[in-house]
Amino acid sequence: MYYSGKEIIEIAVRIEENGNEFYTSAAEAIKENNDIKGLLLDLAEKELMHIAIFQKLEERFEAEKFEFNADEASDYISYLADQHIFGKAGTGKALAKTVHTPKDALEIAFKFETDSVTFYQELEKRTESDAKNLIHQIIEEEMEHAAEIKKFM
Repeated sequence: MYYSGKEIIEIAVRIEENGNEFYTSAAEAIKENNDIKGLLLDLAEKELMHIAIFQKLEERFEAEKFEFNADEASDYISYLADQHIFGKAGTGKALAKTVHTPKDALEIAFKFETDSVTFYQELEKRTESDAKNLIHQIIEEEMEHAAEIKKFM
């Protein structure tokens, strides 16, 4: 089975959009100005940069195919997309409503970043072109985000 580059990019953009919405809304929920609020606002900006990268990928690699030869692999990537904390539209804002403390925000943020790493690693394994380098760059950034969040936990 094949996923078009466009389909994969749409999933990735949705994940990043939800991340941006979550970080922005969670930062608003934290009333006092502190390092955690600053971190969340910074991460919101970084999600916008990832969206731009994925949109450029879509333009450059419209014909790109992400290969999932075995049904199991196809099922796995579908599962990862469905299970990603921000895999469905609107989940960023919805989860931000559950934030009552900075710790709540950090726990959700950490899960988001680690889910993203897993999802993007599977994409990276299944592409051969220059897109692989850009996906790898995003993986490294997501890993840095997770490490940054972990310092505050």
